[in-house]
Parts: sequence; C-alpha cells; structure tokens
Amino acid sequence: MKRRFNLIYLILACCSLLNPLQIAQSKTSLAHWQKADINWRQYQGSHINVLADEQPAFMALKPYLPVFQKLTGISVGFHALEQSKMRHRRAIDLNKGLGLYDVIPMGVTFLGQAHANNYIEPLADYLNNPQLTDLNWYKMEDISPNSLSLCQIDGTLLSLPFDFSAPIYFYRKDLFEKFNISVPDTYETLLTTKKTLQQALDKDPEYNDMHAFASRTMPGAGLNTWTVLPIMRSYGAQIVSKKLTATSNSHAAHTAIRVYRDLVTGYGNPKNSRTLHFYQIRKLFKEGKLASAFIASHFYNEIDTEKESIIWDKWEAAPLPKGPHSRETSPWAWAFSINAQSKNKSAAWLFIQWATSAQTATLLSTGGSPPRMQVWQEQLFSLVNKPGFNNTMLWVFENATPSYIQSGITLFPEIGEIISHAYSQIFYGADIQNTLDDSNKKIDSILNKNE
Repeated sequence: MKRRFNLIYLILACCSLLNPLQIAQSKTSLAHWQKADINWRQYQGSHINVLADEQPAFMALKPYLPVFQKLTGISVGFHALEQSKMRHRRAIDLNKGLGLYDVIPMGVTFLGQAHANNYIEPLADYLNNPQLTDLNWYKMEDISPNSLSLCQIDGTLLSLPFDFSAPIYFYRKDLFEKFNISVPDTYETLLTTKKTLQQALDKDPEYNDMHAFASRTMPGAGLNTWTVLPIMRSYGAQIVSKKLTATSNSHAAHTAIRVYRDLVTGYGNPKNSRTLHFYQIRKLFKEGKLASAFIASHFYNEIDTEKESIIWDKWEAAPLPKGPHSRETSPWAWAFSINAQSKNKSAAWLFIQWATSAQTATLLSTGGSPPRMQVWQEQLFSLVNKPGFNNTMLWVFENATPSYIQSGITLFPEIGEIISHAYSQIFYGADIQNTLDDSNKKIDSILNKNE
C-alpha cells in the first residue's frame, strides 16, 4: 500500500498546475506546427509524463507546454529535478520497469546501458511512419550531425537532441584586456595565465574576492570526467581503447592529469576547488567572482543579458586549449527518449517531435543551445553578438567528437565512476602513477568480466 501511495504521489507531482507565464505562452500561434502533414490531435485526451533535468534548456521548454497541449490535446506532467536526483529517479523507473515517465531525458553516457537493457524505444519506426511524422517538415538534415551521433548506438537512433553543448573556455574579456593578458591557446600556457592573472587580481583591491580559474573536480561519471577527458585526448591518451583495453595509466594520461590537477588546484583557484560542482562554477562566473573557467557552451544563455548577470557585457569565449596531440572537447546533447514501458508511446513521440522541431528550437533559443544550425545562423549568432563565442560554437558544431569511452558504450557509468574518483584522489595529492595504475586494474577487471 505504501509503495502504491508513493507512486500515486509521484505522478501527482508531475502534474503540477500551470503558472500565469505558461498560460501566456499558450497564446503562441500554432501555425508553424500545423504545417506538418500529420494529425497532431490523433491522441487527444491522452496524458504523458516527462522527466527533465533542471538545466536551463529543459526549464526553457516548460513555459511552452501549453502550446503542445493546445496543439495536440495531450496533457503533460513535467517533472524537473536537479541532475543527480533526476538520474536516480530515471534509474528507479527504468530498472524496475515502472513506466512512470513516458519521455526520458537522455545523454550519451547512459545511452549504451539503456539500449543494452532495452529500456528505451528505437525511434526509426516512429520517424518513418507518415501518420506520425512529416519528414519534409521536420528537417532532420538541419540537426547537427555531431549531436545526432550522440543519440545512436551502432546506427540505431534512440533519442533526439534538443540541446547541444560542449565545454569551452569562458573568460572575462575586460580583465584580460585590462591586464594585457592573451587568451591561452595551449594547456601549458593556461597554467602560466592562471598564475599571472591571479597576481594581477591580487594587486587590485577591486578584485580581492575573485579567482583566476576553475573547472570541474567533483567525482562522478559525467562530472569531472567531462572536462578531464578532453585534455586526456589532447595529450594523446584514452581511458579505454577501441579494442576494449584499459589504457588509463599511460604516460600521456599521467602528463595530462598532472596538468589538469595543477590547473584546478593551488594558487588562482577557489578555496573549495577540489569539490566544485559545475553549478557552483557557473554561479561564481555569473556573479563576477571568477575570471575564467571551463563551462558548457550553453551557459551563454545565463549571462547574455543585464537582467541575468552583472558581467553580461564583459565576457567572451574560446575553444578549450590544445595539447601536444590535438585540440578536443566533450560534446554533449540533452535528448529525449521514449520509455519502453510507456503506455502512450505514440503520444510521447508527438511530444518529442514537437520539442525538437525547428520552431520550438526558435522559442527555446534564449534558454538553451539548439542543435539546429538554422536557428544559430538566423538568430543566435547575431543575438549573442560575441565574435569569439560565435567562432567557438562553429568549431564545436564542426569538430566536436566524443572520446570512445563517452560514445555510448555500455560500461561507461561503471568505468566513469572509477576513473573520476581516481582523478579526485589526485586532486587531493595522491601519487599520480600509483592512483592511475590502481584504477586501471579495476577498469581492466570490468572489461575482462564483460568479454
């Protein structure tokens, strides 16, 4: 009885009442979506539950739910949670086959596991069904190929992206100009820049509460790994080879993690730099307490107006620095999947098609980072109006590819957890080689066990 009550309570929590802002958004014209040659109202009267992350892109979608409900006659329960809580709730729903949520938020790091366990529906049958999808209207070709690659396993499309980002280098352009500091192009130069910048800040009373640099350090698969893995690749290192061999303790990996450790700890970093969550880094930069940081590119929409941030007109961005091997980043697409246990799969598909369409992407462009190039070319590049950021986003769209370990392999959640805690120990002063050797043995054991 208690379990039944909890499930009922959860569903009710999803179905919160719409606020006045959402009601206002319901007046948005339906004309664009009605150009699609499908019957949007073929499942009117249905109800779907959507699980979401509290990231800005998801929250930007929420006010427009009345538009979808008016278009389709399908009611929507929208349940947004902080990321770790969302992942926990998603795991419970999928592992137990509860089917509480019809639409599930998905990222590539969990995609392989979800596919291997048949947790989510392949989307080809929905996409190619003319009763459900007008492909000419939907324009799949407009979606960034790099973002779509994060939504499939072995050519099977399992989700559709509506937000696309990658870690880039955000910095205070005004401070770099004031102190005559160049934007670093290599990781070694960034180490020097951090020290030089902090020394300049310390000499100016106006900036006595500011730090030069920060990046992710909190352990967890998809947390510190998201910004460590690009530097690993840029130094020629991989955690796991394509032959499924553990290689996380190579000489290149040792060098890369030493450089990253020196970047995120010591002089020039916030006092709690060894446990920084990405939410904290964003907050510090937004409040003018951080001069530079590795942050997800979609962060621009939290700092691009005077209302949102006191540094809205003072920042710029550049690609992550390059290493001796290459310049890399870690692309990420927040996407929507259909829960295999959903009782309303076709209605869920209509929601995903609507949420990832070109017109909806236009509505969400100030709250997210759409994967559709047309929105960037026609609207966002001129709206943001920062040459460095715009060129960086073009580089992300054209060049960003995931590391093999983050390309949807089934074992990433387990391996990522191991290696992220090894990195955390190194940030606290553990011997680099011994720590990497120990974690590599654990990874090797996992790989051998799953042969």
